[in-house]
Amino acid sequence: MRILLLFLLTTLVLGLGLGTLINIDSGYVLISWDVHTLETSFWFFLLMLAVSSLLLYLVIRISLLLLGSDWRFNEWRRQRRRVRARRMTTRGFLSLAQGQWRRAERQLRSSAEDSDTPLINYLAAARATYEQGKSDATDELLKAASQSTKGSELAVGITQVQLLQSRGQYEQALAVLLRLRSQHPKHAYVLKLLVKTYQELEDWVALNELLPVVKKAARIPQQELDKLEQKVQLQLLERAVRGHGIRTVQELKDTYQEMPRAVRLSYAIVKRYIELLMEQGEEKLAEQELRNALPSVWHDDLICQYGKLRGDTNQQLLFVQRQLTERPNDPVLLLSAGRLALRNNDLEKAREFLQTGLRINGMAELHAEMGRLLLAEGEESLACEHFQLALGR
Repeated sequence: MRILLLFLLTTLVLGLGLGTLINIDSGYVLISWDVHTLETSFWFFLLMLAVSSLLLYLVIRISLLLLGSDWRFNEWRRQRRRVRARRMTTRGFLSLAQGQWRRAERQLRSSAEDSDTPLINYLAAARATYEQGKSDATDELLKAASQSTKGSELAVGITQVQLLQSRGQYEQALAVLLRLRSQHPKHAYVLKLLVKTYQELEDWVALNELLPVVKKAARIPQQELDKLEQKVQLQLLERAVRGHGIRTVQELKDTYQEMPRAVRLSYAIVKRYIELLMEQGEEKLAEQELRNALPSVWHDDLICQYGKLRGDTNQQLLFVQRQLTERPNDPVLLLSAGRLALRNNDLEKAREFLQTGLRINGMAELHAEMGRLLLAEGEESLACEHFQLALGR
């Protein structure tokens, strides 16, 4: 109210002042051009000049609006488009999360050009079209995503790989990944995707070659890396015997020897290597390889397996006896020693090993071997007792 009163009072004062000036002297203005003249009072001339200026300004602004060249109008229009694009983008991502692929595609695609992040819109829209099976539209949107933002080739490529992997198209994914790796050889996520793709394609040779780079750059937890490396080496062992060629045993041995020492002397690798040698009929070689590995990878299953292998029995028994000097109370080692002594027809030594083992641990295998020993000595009733104990009766 006070502002209104002040405005009215100011207008009244200015009007009175202006009226007084006009009353004192109306002034005179003469404009002449060629044979034309215009005569008027000074105050009317000022009024006409003000009105003409206002009309000229309005004509110019309206013309600029119609031509779309007015920066304020353009900025307002751009702002409205951005707000609408943000709202439509949010709806698009909601539709995408709900699996409404067609609606998500329409919302994300239509708002991409005016979005603050067109790359994200195009990539999300590409996923929506991919889920609908529109391969051409997906390629088009991925291309648009790449062109929308400088330096976005990596993000677009990774998205394309993820889409291909989700449909099980690993060969196509591999082609994209190899291109990305040539451009970004040590990118951690590209390497992880490459590891997954090689596993799905069962390309263990390529994965084995990639492992040194993965260890340095991929930032995979050490435990997962160890499992991955062990899996790769196991598959390479299987691959060595798959061809059943003339050099199968040599290839198997070479594959084993080429492994990193930490992997080569792990329980799972040694166990499978020995089993594969036995499947190839190379039991003597299996015994030699296991004897060489045992001091570095001691495991009950391997010790038990060593007692069953048929190599040079005397040499085997000597090896086991040397190990007993360090592990005199190992029941599995005593079991293997008893088996080897029994095979060597040294019944007295076999009895000593087996009885010592039974005093430490009443294992079923120890009872079974003792039963065989007693049968060899003709003590059938005692042998039956041990066999029953072996069967848990």
